[in-house]
Amino acid sequence: MVSQEKLNALIAEACEAQHVTLVEADMFRAGKRKTLRLYIDKPEGVSIDDCSAVSRYLSDALDQNPDLIEGAYTLEVSSPGLDRPLKSVADFLRNKGRFIRVTRSTGKPLTGKLVDADEQSLKLSLKGNAGEIDVPLAEVLVAKVDVQI
Repeated sequence: MVSQEKLNALIAEACEAQHVTLVEADMFRAGKRKTLRLYIDKPEGVSIDDCSAVSRYLSDALDQNPDLIEGAYTLEVSSPGLDRPLKSVADFLRNKGRFIRVTRSTGKPLTGKLVDADEQSLKLSLKGNAGEIDVPLAEVLVAKVDVQI
């Protein structure tokens, strides 16, 4: 198995063992060290304990497979945060039932409760009983969770 495939498998295994979903994984060089950064989530939200458990699990697995990441590295595990743009259908589905703010290529931003999402569009229930609207994903420039205060 190629190193990247094996690394991806270990990351998936660590997330599955801790009952979290991998949102994004990124490896980049920071000075002389590499950084492996994971963003994880789950429906009820991610705790510090969740991040620590995934980090420990993956760190132990990487210690047993030292050839997967060459040289010194830093492992970071965190929640995606509310200000992170929603990009994939999986991102949207994880946030179903939450209010999101969508900036479209065709006009002003929309804010509404995310009712559903698929490969073609988002279904939003607009504020103030203004009804539902389907927004084609092709029109979405940026979408983020809209924190309601």
